[in-house]
Amino acid sequence: MLAKRMPSFKPKELWEAKPHTLAKIEIIRRYLYLWFSIRKANTKLSYIDGFAGPGKYSNSDESSPLAALQAAKAATENFPRLTETELNFLFIEKKHDFIENLQSVVSAIQWPANIKLQIQQGTFDEKVGGILTDLRKQGNKLPPTFAFIDPFGATGLPFRVIAEILSYPGCEILINLDSDGIGRLITAQSFEKNQQNLDALFGDQSWREIDPSSPMNKLSAAVLKLYKQKLRSLADIRYVFAFAMNSRQGQLNYHLVFATQHPLGLEKMKEVMKAVDQSGSYSFSDDSADQGLLKFNFSAPEEWSAKMQEVLGGDWRPYEAFRDYALNETPFLNPKAMLEHLKKSGKVQVLWQGAPAKHGFPEDKIRSILVIK
Repeated sequence: MLAKRMPSFKPKELWEAKPHTLAKIEIIRRYLYLWFSIRKANTKLSYIDGFAGPGKYSNSDESSPLAALQAAKAATENFPRLTETELNFLFIEKKHDFIENLQSVVSAIQWPANIKLQIQQGTFDEKVGGILTDLRKQGNKLPPTFAFIDPFGATGLPFRVIAEILSYPGCEILINLDSDGIGRLITAQSFEKNQQNLDALFGDQSWREIDPSSPMNKLSAAVLKLYKQKLRSLADIRYVFAFAMNSRQGQLNYHLVFATQHPLGLEKMKEVMKAVDQSGSYSFSDDSADQGLLKFNFSAPEEWSAKMQEVLGGDWRPYEAFRDYALNETPFLNPKAMLEHLKKSGKVQVLWQGAPAKHGFPEDKIRSILVIK
């Protein structure tokens, strides 16, 4: 069962970075290095940090703004073509003291000439919403953008802004979704302010379908499930994945939710998760309220193959359907381990293009697959 976590805090000075926070920063660093490297042919790329913070912690000089800049610097040094790409960074922070601290941190390092950075005081909604409004008025488009949205608590990330970012080609988001805190808002929905916050968070009143009397673990799971459904309802957003960041004591801290238009983005994000998960700082979690926190285990396809069989079994389907299921609903990068497991029990048939493959499931040789229920 998901453990109940303490309410989020709103710091006024530097605070200690917990292991899950440092793991989150490392995810940003490693993924953005790959993102910049893969997209080096673009003339312009952007990174938005919607809740940038002070640039360091009381126990660490690491932070998401610094990790993002370091990733861009390393990618530029290793891929000379990136020197021709303008890399724009927008760090948004509400607190003046935090802005001064962040400015001191990032200005202490000399960055490559192609890196352009801005630090703006305000809210994510105000600043990013304003940029998007100006782009619409001017008939311009947002360049490929990675937006990291990491608020304190359950408010401040309106869905209309998230949806508009993701409407542009090549844009991705990584959100700290305080599913537990959102659940608490739902239990107290009689307050008008909470209703307004929930309407903004989901973009409509679909949250009212969640039973406010449910135990908190079921509320958190229902919040996560609904939010993923909202993201997947957007045009071209086929790849949405969530994983739980938990303390070393096994308590749920929050869910990180990643959304992208391209399977390669989710493949690379999962590779990064796997590489960073050396300390138990996070775990995979699905939408089931009774599922608990599942370790990000890439070597145990048995349980996941049964789930895939239940969902996709009974009809001939293209390989891509199984790939997308594996990416969106399991810890795996592709369905091959699960298909191999089902094949051993005679539950898989393949319609091949030409001669059957001697081993495995090479997707370029597969017309369609039938998983027998």
